[in-house]
Amino acid sequence: MKIIVYGPGDCSNCSRLKEKAQNVVDENGFDADVEKEGDMAKLAEKGIMSTPGFEIDGEMVFSGSNPPEDQLQELIEDRL
Repeated sequence: MKIIVYGPGDCSNCSRLKEKAQNVVDENGFDADVEKEGDMAKLAEKGIMSTPGFEIDGEMVFSGSNPPEDQLQELIEDRL
């Protein structure tokens, strides 16, 4: 599984979301890579109007929010 958090490099909300996603992956032993993508052209290409954007295996799951870890876990488990 590949998880990508989209947001500019200076976006603390985006960095927190990446950290939370990584925590969920680590704590649950999910086989997933978590990356952060800050290229504004890629954000535009994905149609992200509000950061952070959250993608799992090429599917944009949400953007513009930073849900708690339990909700992230549910989103990831739903796609296993």
